[in-house]
Amino acid sequence: MSQKLTNKLTPEQKALIRVYREKWQKIALSTKPINRQKAAEGIQLAYALMGDPNPEIVFSDSPRAAFDILLEKIWQRWKSQDDYGHRHIFKDRWELLRRELEMQVTHQLSTEIDSQIAEGSLQPEQLWSHILYSQIEEEWQEIISEISIKLLCLWSYPIPTELWSSYVAWIDFCISVLGCNYNSDDWQVLESIVKHCGWIYPLRNICIICDRPRKLLLDDEYRPHAVEKPAIEFSDGYSLYAYHGVRLPEAYGKLNPQEWQSEWLLTTKNSELRRVLIEEIGYEKICQDLQTVEIDNWQEYTLLRIDDDADIEPIFILKMICPSTGNIHTLRVPPDVNSAKEAVEWINWGIDSEDFSIQT
Repeated sequence: MSQKLTNKLTPEQKALIRVYREKWQKIALSTKPINRQKAAEGIQLAYALMGDPNPEIVFSDSPRAAFDILLEKIWQRWKSQDDYGHRHIFKDRWELLRRELEMQVTHQLSTEIDSQIAEGSLQPEQLWSHILYSQIEEEWQEIISEISIKLLCLWSYPIPTELWSSYVAWIDFCISVLGCNYNSDDWQVLESIVKHCGWIYPLRNICIICDRPRKLLLDDEYRPHAVEKPAIEFSDGYSLYAYHGVRLPEAYGKLNPQEWQSEWLLTTKNSELRRVLIEEIGYEKICQDLQTVEIDNWQEYTLLRIDDDADIEPIFILKMICPSTGNIHTLRVPPDVNSAKEAVEWINWGIDSEDFSIQT
């Protein structure tokens, strides 16, 4: 084992952390078709290292198409009790590689590299896999429930390789900049798979490799986002609608947010989707569209309750009419307020409403 490195990075080394972080982030967000030959070579080496050489390698145009292939393969080998996935083995090998590198640097240095890579890295919820996985999982559950619960112990969850961009950036930096000793085979496998594969479904004797999306539209915070069109789309047409990182049903995503309907809140169970709908539709329109009950009045203020199951907890709205312009404003208040005056005090940080000579 090499001697421990210094616990202080040079200015040049610190500057390179950003370079390696952005290098792998760019790969994670790539929409270029994968290099199938290099992807297959990486998978073949990985399986050989795990004692399962010469796996059948199948390519698919999207993660959804990959699952269809997976179901067919599992169905063909229904009675094969050792046909479990290699997902955990992949993860174990790469964690071992990182531990080997961590033993060659001080804890302080490791923490510093971690924090600087994480500082500008995309969070898991920003990467397209986060919401794509939730959509496909819903589709999986519907299909699995129609076949047999036994499939749950035979199928393999996918590895969304782009989720490991910051993890690989850390390893790449330690190897390439700090000169740490490493297992070349393990690094070749990890680098090749994350660089050249989309999602992978690793089963024993077979691995399904997905292509990357051909279209990936993001907002300023790198969250999947598009209006009236898919935010993520694969070459086979499989797509996903999203609004600032929140997955939308196709029927909602095809419409402009100005056309969204208040009634959707009554059937929407997902809290994040409900939040987006409320923010974009606005409380004023929600009050107009859904049945409301007037709770209390005070001066130009009216406390309303939406008398429908539109959110997890009851929606209480303070309606305000500007005395000079007649404009109407609405603001949501906690459901435990009992009067319009109490709602006004809550809006104004607990200041007694009687202390206001002019309400604004």
